[in-house]
Amino acid sequence: MKKCTFHGHAQLFSSQSLRLMELLRYHDLHTFHHSVQTTSYFIDFCLHHHFQSLLKPRILQSVLLHDIGNLLIAKELLSKNGPLTLSEKNELEQHPELGLELLSDYPEIEIEPSLILHHHENRDGTGYPDRMESDQLPFVVKVLRIIDSYTAMTMDRPYRPKRSVQSAVDEIVQNHYVDASCTSLFVTYMEKRLKGKRVLLHYLDYVPNQK
Repeated sequence: MKKCTFHGHAQLFSSQSLRLMELLRYHDLHTFHHSVQTTSYFIDFCLHHHFQSLLKPRILQSVLLHDIGNLLIAKELLSKNGPLTLSEKNELEQHPELGLELLSDYPEIEIEPSLILHHHENRDGTGYPDRMESDQLPFVVKVLRIIDSYTAMTMDRPYRPKRSVQSAVDEIVQNHYVDASCTSLFVTYMEKRLKGKRVLLHYLDYVPNQK
């Protein structure tokens, strides 16, 4: 499989978006790498299924910046090595709303607000922040929900090791993060496109002037 990269896509991300990502890189390296990895998989998923309509700049910028709200959460909490208290969990779950609030200060950055705000909603209404069910969510949000979950599970964290590809896919299928049709598209992608290979982008792929 040819490696999916942002090469040739740099023009889709505004300079302001990249500046925010640079701030995120210094604030919390894990969130930064997770955001890049998620965008990488999102692009590859859309190319695989010929969802060119989802590769618009405003959508890709929103995917890249979906966790930008973590800039407003303490570094110590983001990197905590151990279980979170209920209060800490509630604070972390504010990052979608914080992200949308932060991006309101950058009107020149075109975004799809639902991708920032609703990428942690679940099919059965148990997600956050608005407890929306799957049929209330746009298709693109459901795609991001799955890919965001997959990349989170397959990356190491201070409080837990990464999960295997198959274990992460099984978790997504068993817990029905979104509707079955979207989950099926993701499983098909994983089986026929990746075949166990890792898709990973380097930050320099989309900041060519820093090479």
